[in-house]
Amino acid sequence: MGDDVSKGPPASTQVEPSAETLSGFRMLDIRTDRLLSSWLREAGIPDGALKANELAPDFLLPEADGKLVSSLELRRAAPLIVTFVYGTWSPLCTVGLRALQKATFRIRAAGATTIAITPEAGELPRNFKRDRRLDLKILSDLDLGVSLSFGLVSVVPADIKSHLLRRGLDLCAPHGFSFWMLPMPAIYVLDQRGIIRRAFVGPDSITGAETETLLAALSEIGWA
Repeated sequence: MGDDVSKGPPASTQVEPSAETLSGFRMLDIRTDRLLSSWLREAGIPDGALKANELAPDFLLPEADGKLVSSLELRRAAPLIVTFVYGTWSPLCTVGLRALQKATFRIRAAGATTIAITPEAGELPRNFKRDRRLDLKILSDLDLGVSLSFGLVSVVPADIKSHLLRRGLDLCAPHGFSFWMLPMPAIYVLDQRGIIRRAFVGPDSITGAETETLLAALSEIGWA
């Protein structure tokens, strides 16, 4: 494995999922995603997140089936793609996970493993994985500790909280705690040392980080 670390492309460019991709989702949920994306962009939240060339923190989180998953064990065995999502209620994040699912064969052929991290606990991740037929590890960041260590967490402002409550989404229930915080969508590519080789950070990252770019990062690591 080579020692060169690529800085990669800019963190995020605005990419909107196509109408065809978003078909089947409630317009209310799509509008909620767009509101969250606008807030995160305008607030400059992505600027404080971990970036390419930095060392990613290792973590141990429960999978949807309750089994504990170690990022240290996974990335020592192969490059690791780590995806952070708002939650299983988000059309944007669902679309992004579907895209990763479609790319699973090519990612595995390149020698890498993909995991997704959600702040949701309980049955939600398990049911989501089953209903969407996803062959990905979906981990619960129960106290948002891992998302915080990547610099991805922000406190939900009052106006956004009011909108989410009107939409019928009380984050306290799925998250299992009373603080109104959300992780920012992001995709990281880690090498076997835990160095971040690509960082797609921000509300558009999960649709903007296309398969070819992820595979190019894996090729640089020396596995593709």
